[in-house]
Amino acid sequence: MTPRKGIPIGNLTSQIFANIYLNEFDQFVKNTLKPQGYVRYGDDFIVIAPTREAINRIKDAATIFLLERLDLTLHGKNNVVVRAHHGLHFLGMRIYPTGRTLNKRNLARIKNRLTMRNIPSYNGLVKKHMKLKHIKAFQWEIMEKLENFDHVS
Repeated sequence: MTPRKGIPIGNLTSQIFANIYLNEFDQFVKNTLKPQGYVRYGDDFIVIAPTREAINRIKDAATIFLLERLDLTLHGKNNVVVRAHHGLHFLGMRIYPTGRTLNKRNLARIKNRLTMRNIPSYNGLVKKHMKLKHIKAFQWEIMEKLENFDHVS
């Protein structure tokens, strides 16, 4: 979604205000449009419907609601309809009907930003969202980081 009027994003109060402001939209989607699935995080959301016709009907109604009731427009680049088996990019992950994985860009960023202080956090993220092959490769990266730390100190 794109605010039509300037709203700062990224800080905690913006996240809280997004939840308050978009609650009316959440209620509209869940109670009026009644999709098969709906998830929203901040100003990003996905809607799941069984047919292309159903999703287009929901998309049209949601677009009108956002514009007329909340003075918001959907971002043109991210306003797409995809088949579930192709995978959906959402919040740094690729989501499939059978599971999810971190996208390549975020996995590379995690590897580049890996420090002694954030190993547990990033290790948990990788374990939660990646397959065993990638988990093992990431644990080798952690071991190399630990070895380098031992040689420095």
